Amino acid sequence: FETVRLRRDGSPIEVSLSVSPVRDASGTIIGASKIARDIRLRKQASSAQAFMSAIVESSDDAIIGKDLDGIIQSCNSGAERIFGYRAADLIGRPVRILIPPERQAEEDHILARLRCGERIDHFETVRQRSDGRLINVSLTVSPVRDADGRIIGVSKIARDITAQKRDAEELAAQQAWFRITLGSIGDAVIASDASGRVTFMNPTAERLT
Repeated sequence: FETVRLRRDGSPIEVSLSVSPVRDASGTIIGASKIARDIRLRKQASSAQAFMSAIVESSDDAIIGKDLDGIIQSCNSGAERIFGYRAADLIGRPVRILIPPERQAEEDHILARLRCGERIDHFETVRQRSDGRLINVSLTVSPVRDADGRIIGVSKIARDITAQKRDAEELAAQQAWFRITLGSIGDAVIASDASGRVTFMNPTAERLT
């Protein structure tokens, strides 16, 4: 029975009680035995665990825990949203269901590095949703260790960067189009930044200057 008791100095202490009747030889109850266990550290650890769980669950990124064989052990709502699966459909299944066929070798490489204790930061690759659609992701993969330091699993954080990649590709295409266009006209074109430093010259401007 978890409750609160008072110490000699008046400070409260959280305890777990086990109370049993004490009987004499004839079976008559003549008293009680009470065992009190200090559970402050356990309660603190439980609160810390709940806090960490709340952080993981509220993350926009997909956070997936898997064992060293690549079997998914846990996932947050971010993983459900990004990959389109329910948690119940992911847990217990190989993480390879999220990897396109042509990229399956990446998982072997990642697991081999993690078994050596390495961490993988911001690895940009492609993963596959439940509907078959491919998405660009940035992966951060870390080994999970037990109290003795042994590697017992893997933590994988996946951030959907599809929109960023698309925006970057569109910007690069626009820049290339402008450079081709400005390079092909007969007038000299010189561009500068706000401080007057030249940032672009077309071939006509090069010949003219």
